[in-house]
Amino acid sequence: MMHFYFSNKAHIFWDDVIEAVVIRWNSLAQEEEFRVPLNKLIELAVIKKAKKVLIDKSPSIVLAEDAVWFSSEWLPKLLNAGIQYTATVSPNNTITSDDMRQSIEKNTTELRYHDFEDIHNAVGWLSEISA
Repeated sequence: MMHFYFSNKAHIFWDDVIEAVVIRWNSLAQEEEFRVPLNKLIELAVIKKAKKVLIDKSPSIVLAEDAVWFSSEWLPKLLNAGIQYTATVSPNNTITSDDMRQSIEKNTTELRYHDFEDIHNAVGWLSEISA
């Protein structure tokens, strides 16, 4: 495991076992506290030439401005970084995970995206994909 970024909102690291960049959200993040970790995730993805991302504990509430930024600015950067597979762990099927899924599906067909209710299923799915 390679630790890359840590704040009171998020922890970003490289997981050697599943060969993926992982972001683990610690608490609700909005605006810069939401955007900075997601940009750090992309930085690590580029460094590791990653194809997979695991988003653990997706924020349950995302501001409208953050949702627009996520789909219009961040998703294209994620794809340009080479990410092809994204697993998101959202314990409850929240509005946010539905919104993010719809945004991803609308904006790209190049990214395989799956929601999971627990970390074990998300890790299992990513483990089956060769990097």
